[in-house]
Amino acid sequence: MKKWHIGLVGCGTIAYHNYIPEIQEMPNAEIIAVCDILPERAKRYAEEFNIKEWYQNIDDMLKNSNFEILVDTTSIPSHFEINLKALQAGKHLYSQKPITVTVKECEILINEAKKRNLKISASPIHMLRADIQEAKRIIDSGLIGKISFARCSVSHGGPEYFQFRDVDPTWFYRPGGGSLLDLGVHALHMLTGLLGPAKRVHSFSGISEKRRIARSGSFDGKEIIPMVDDNTLLLLDFEDATFGMIDCTYCAKATKSPSLEIFGSRGTITFIQGENTPFVIFVDDIERNIRGWIEPEINLPRVKQSCGVEDLISSIEEEREPVLRAEHALHVIEITEKAVLSAKERKTFELETTF
Repeated sequence: MKKWHIGLVGCGTIAYHNYIPEIQEMPNAEIIAVCDILPERAKRYAEEFNIKEWYQNIDDMLKNSNFEILVDTTSIPSHFEINLKALQAGKHLYSQKPITVTVKECEILINEAKKRNLKISASPIHMLRADIQEAKRIIDSGLIGKISFARCSVSHGGPEYFQFRDVDPTWFYRPGGGSLLDLGVHALHMLTGLLGPAKRVHSFSGISEKRRIARSGSFDGKEIIPMVDDNTLLLLDFEDATFGMIDCTYCAKATKSPSLEIFGSRGTITFIQGENTPFVIFVDDIERNIRGWIEPEINLPRVKQSCGVEDLISSIEEEREPVLRAEHALHVIEITEKAVLSAKERKTFELETTF
């Protein structure tokens, strides 16, 4: 069995708790190098996880380390530059979300990968989740009929509010951050993955909380003055009177609302937050004399955060496209770009990309 060599850049919380230990458990993958702008952190991660090489500079790592796949877990504003450099250096790419923040930049990455016969896997990982895949199967089967609308909630109280971090969360409230790019992309990947490409977007957005105080981690008590929107609501038109509604804010300190619901002419799929059962289904089928809630009698295992890396490796070996396609990410990025314009100009924008 071939063992794929991986270089990881961005030694933050998600790398420490998810990507590094999970990839190291894969029989056909090995992280041989890590990189971070804080050299002491890269060195510590390398020592703790028994990784051969560590670097402070991505250029040095690309020049001197003999790996085949780059895993980018850096902050959002860094993604485009790092991802482009990796592709130009001949590396396959897995990037944390979003792969970049503009349509133009994403098209550059896609074209660079095609030119060099490289593959890109673009997080979020939702279309690899067993529960989302099962929901899509149910929708496609026609069990809940024609879809009228779906609503998705990905809001929380802000990265400074609930996550224990050893890095300053201020960047989430600076250009390149914000709840739309941080959280909205999750909902957008789910809804477009389930219902197909959207045709139009309208949004409402602004800064709701003018002053933030870190409530956890190493920066507990730090004051943050947001410079980008923390409160964004999206409306999507999928045509044929099928609509989507998304809240992606840093303004929900707590909720018991469903994280995702899909409403059809013959039923509903409801994802329940914090429950062992991923979702329940309401079916109103006159022919089969069924009218009520159903709990699916199937085992839906949780996927690991690194499943996108695993699928990328399989796609290379099987000479197929990854499930988390860059073209899907491009469509989501167009929605986020035009959502910003929509909120600013107070009008609906047509969408041009598809996947």
